[in-house]
Amino acid sequence: MSRSRNTNRLAKKIRDRTQLTLSTASRLARQANNYLGPSIADSPDPHQRRLEAHMTHVLASSFQDHQLNGALLGVREAEPEAQGVKLTLESDMADEVLRELLPRFDHDYGGIRGVPGLRVRGSKRRLVLHDAVSPAQVTVTRADGGSFRLPSARDGEVLLWNRFPDGLSGDEKQEAEEWTDSRGINDLRVRDLLMSRIMRRPGLINRTAAPHGFANCYTHHAGDLVIEWCCGDTVETLCAVLLAHGFADDVPRANVIELVSRHSAHLGDRTVILNRHGSCLYGRNAKYIAESIRKGYAT
Repeated sequence: MSRSRNTNRLAKKIRDRTQLTLSTASRLARQANNYLGPSIADSPDPHQRRLEAHMTHVLASSFQDHQLNGALLGVREAEPEAQGVKLTLESDMADEVLRELLPRFDHDYGGIRGVPGLRVRGSKRRLVLHDAVSPAQVTVTRADGGSFRLPSARDGEVLLWNRFPDGLSGDEKQEAEEWTDSRGINDLRVRDLLMSRIMRRPGLINRTAAPHGFANCYTHHAGDLVIEWCCGDTVETLCAVLLAHGFADDVPRANVIELVSRHSAHLGDRTVILNRHGSCLYGRNAKYIAESIRKGYAT
């Protein structure tokens, strides 16, 4: 099929699934270099989607701009399984992914860090991170096939996943309830759907971190996730690629996408916020920053 015909098909798909005009959809489609790939394979289980969404939210808040080798959330590949999803983690970040996900009470912070109720089982090379109160689970392996090192407690920390292996602590119950509280979040279903899709489509999201090896991600609250970058895809290109791969399928049409400016867009009624700077932020310093991040993980 010719490039122009593919572009027209993608433009019509974007037009039909959003409230963008055909001319705007065509502009986006012309910028994309991936067309009409398979839709995202979502879990049909809301508990599974909620767990994946919470994991995505925690990792985005934790890593911010400290990724390596272009793995925005520390994830290189994702493969749906009969129950849950299997993630292949960036080897240099793998142990830190575990540390950030497994719940701990941090007395200095004054609360819980990590995903409340997340527990771990399995071998050193293949771990299953599972929810203590539902069948939801995520399998993790390292890209180099190596072994994981389970995190140890730092000063002022209590490892809740280790102390309460068969249930939730009181603090975890409260934290889990807040994650499922709809106050301030227009649609919990959309939040869980889109954030779980970020975890299940790392090849698309990692495009933002590819030019320098790192980007920046953070959250304002339990209802959103922000991704910022400076080089590589424009915001419109990334939006076109995401829409082509079904990222916003099943989101209410009025809330699919808002193109705020050439450098900013909102997906799913501000669930995912994409920001791209107009010029490079790092230049020749990028490789030195990446080396500094690597040394930080090594220590």
